[in-house]
Amino acid sequence: MSISLFLIDRKKLKVLIPAYLLSSVIGFSLDVIFDFTLKYYYYIDAPIPNGILSFLMETFIGPPYGMIFIQYLPKAKLRYIIYMAAWILFLTAIEAVFHINRLLIYNRWNYFFSVITYIFTLLAITVQHKYLFKE
Repeated sequence: MSISLFLIDRKKLKVLIPAYLLSSVIGFSLDVIFDFTLKYYYYIDAPIPNGILSFLMETFIGPPYGMIFIQYLPKAKLRYIIYMAAWILFLTAIEAVFHINRLLIYNRWNYFFSVITYIFTLLAITVQHKYLFKE
């Protein structure tokens, strides 16, 4: 999250906070479904309990990226597609670091599911932004 403090324009918080909140809600919801309920993946138990690590991830790691994503959102369709693809690769790479370092353990989860999740989340944030701030 600390890096996001340098990358967001604090004057645009009115625009960025909804992206943060929606990213957080989607992240928590997906963790409840796929982590806690279906056990498709989980965060390591030690030294931080799974629920606390999930809370930290969905509060301080994922949602700030949603704010950065919205702040630099291009208006042209082709640029948006390229921008979205770059973000999906970036987010998947971050997840891969957690997975490779065994901080995130897959049971029935894989990177394909993550890519679908990132597409859904980034599209939801985009739609929310366009609805709230008609541009």
